[in-house]
Amino acid sequence: MPASWLAPEGPLARLPKELFIYIGAFLSSDADFNALAQTNSTFHHLLNKQLYRRNVTRSHASALFWAATHGCRSTAAQAIEAGADVQATTDIDPRIKGSTSLMLAAVHGQHSVLTLLLSHDDINPNSRDRKYIRPPLGWAIKEGHRDIVETLLGDDRVDVNLQDKSGDTPLMIAVIHRPALLTLLLCSQRADPRIGNRQGNTPLSRISRQHEEDAGLLLATHLRLILDGDNSAAHCQHVFFYAAIMGHVEIVAYLVSFFGEKLDPNCNDQMYGRGAFTIAASSGRVDVVRFLLSWKPTNPNLREPWKQHTPLFVAAMNGQQEIVDVLVGNDRVDLEIPDVYGTTPLGVAADRNHLGIVKKLLAGPRRANPNARDDNGQTPLFSAGFYGHLDIVRLLLEADGIDPQLGDSDGQTPMEVAAENGNYQVVETLRKYMANAS
Repeated sequence: MPASWLAPEGPLARLPKELFIYIGAFLSSDADFNALAQTNSTFHHLLNKQLYRRNVTRSHASALFWAATHGCRSTAAQAIEAGADVQATTDIDPRIKGSTSLMLAAVHGQHSVLTLLLSHDDINPNSRDRKYIRPPLGWAIKEGHRDIVETLLGDDRVDVNLQDKSGDTPLMIAVIHRPALLTLLLCSQRADPRIGNRQGNTPLSRISRQHEEDAGLLLATHLRLILDGDNSAAHCQHVFFYAAIMGHVEIVAYLVSFFGEKLDPNCNDQMYGRGAFTIAASSGRVDVVRFLLSWKPTNPNLREPWKQHTPLFVAAMNGQQEIVDVLVGNDRVDLEIPDVYGTTPLGVAADRNHLGIVKKLLAGPRRANPNARDDNGQTPLFSAGFYGHLDIVRLLLEADGIDPQLGDSDGQTPMEVAAENGNYQVVETLRKYMANAS
């Protein structure tokens, strides 16, 4: 066909308009119909609306889904005008089964199409996909589209606390994937930080182990809710627990002052069988530990259920000098409570070669027993001799009441154990000590 026939004033353009519509009805695919419509401006003007109506009836409004994915607002508008169902779903995005056009716009960050869709009364901004059962707000947060999140938060129809398949709210999704969006969600004053997921985690409990530096605003939000009237024991305990393990001593002190009867520093709201005081100590929260030691309900000698470690034992094992200093300085802390193997805090400090902690445990008005035996009958001197910790051996030998000749369950002495392991400086030190003692 000569190109001149396709021109706007060519022979084809002079045919009756009804004939073009009749011809289009025989075209089997949208692509063919679109090709005819794109031939020239006259054809386009004549057939374009028909093209969209055809797409709605024959292709289930695929044009609207394409527009939402690629951000073509004019295409989306024409598809809707042609009768496209704004609540129809598609599997066009392989990641998301059963997504609406609004969800596609949220996932792909297509703000202009999203605002167009939200302007329709028939739109449900809370429709969730089939696979993750997640609403558009949750997807926009996960993908990090801040402008989309702002727009959805500004729509009163949006349920800000809708949970997905895992029970995660949009706030929890922000904690996990996009902590930079936390401020936006919390400042909307619509996101409820108390809602837990199916694993029992709340945004606060999750952020305490993941993005500690971003937890302050969540704590402040919880505290505001308490001041506004949610001072139930469960909520107060939740805030107290995480404030303690994250080291926010001012919040801990405030809650103790006004809601102390509702709080348990020992095991309630526990994590891995440990209470707020125990975890604060193991995390090196010196100010919290010092404050909670002054609070009568705190049990500073509570043993965790697995290996029976006390806070002092853990601090001595991990070389946490400041925590050991605070604990040893408090008369309520028992220096001799062993772990499941009978090892005392002094024994584990000697084993790990923590010289300053051994010195602290052996000094002052309250002193650890240098002859305390574990389940194998071994004293702290055995570990020091076995590993060749010469400075620890010398410190132990200076302790009041030390008996370097105590044998273990097999009848061996520290000197014999040191000799077997080639630690001859330890052997010589022990030999000189016993020679002088005699």
